[in-house]
Amino acid sequence: MQRIGMGCLVILLAGLVAIPAQADLTVSVSGTPIAAGGTGTIDVYLSSTASSSSPDQINDYAFTLQITPNTVGNLAFSASQDFGYLNSNNYVFFGNSADYISGPPLFGGTPLTTVYANDTFLGFDTTNDFTSVSLSSSSGRVLLATLNLDASITSPGETFTIGLVPSSGDGSMNSGASSYFNVVDSSFNELSAVPFTSSSGTVTITSSAVPEPSTILYPLAAILALAGFQGGRQLLRAR
Repeated sequence: MQRIGMGCLVILLAGLVAIPAQADLTVSVSGTPIAAGGTGTIDVYLSSTASSSSPDQINDYAFTLQITPNTVGNLAFSASQDFGYLNSNNYVFFGNSADYISGPPLFGGTPLTTVYANDTFLGFDTTNDFTSVSLSSSSGRVLLATLNLDASITSPGETFTIGLVPSSGDGSMNSGASSYFNVVDSSFNELSAVPFTSSSGTVTITSSAVPEPSTILYPLAAILALAGFQGGRQLLRAR
């Protein structure tokens, strides 16, 4: 019995050793409140769990985000995106973004409306000289995108989830997934890829913006002051 028990233990330990490591990259989407009928933005971040001595390497990526309504209503990625984040010092390919250097039409990504209730956005970029960027846990969160949202067809109380499609993967563009993080050569042949996971963000639709109390009180005070001034002038004339 002891021999059988030891044999089972060896098999169990071998199985534990064979379990693949956790994914090294994490894509996280920020949540935000947006006033009904208005516009807003979300940030998409990329982080790594790799050690500094063995960082993850990427020089190419693509990601697809999809809006899923938790209630009725239609939230969409704005048809007009400024892509200014491509030149942000926190952007993953800052200073070496092929999209930023090339400009339109290869400029960061494009909204891809599938069914309006599940509006999607495809983003992509490559380092301009194909140099790889190193990411590790010490890199913190780097910016992957800042995207504009259109809440013109929404009502207060509605909520929407914005998440990566697929939510996880092996990071290879050869897998046919619409999201990947890899290293390619100048002919865009894939040399390596980094597995990824993701966390989604929630957009909550709030009531239309209400003016700050001060913006109401100041005009009111001005009106009262003017009324008092006019009243004073009338009293002086009466004398």
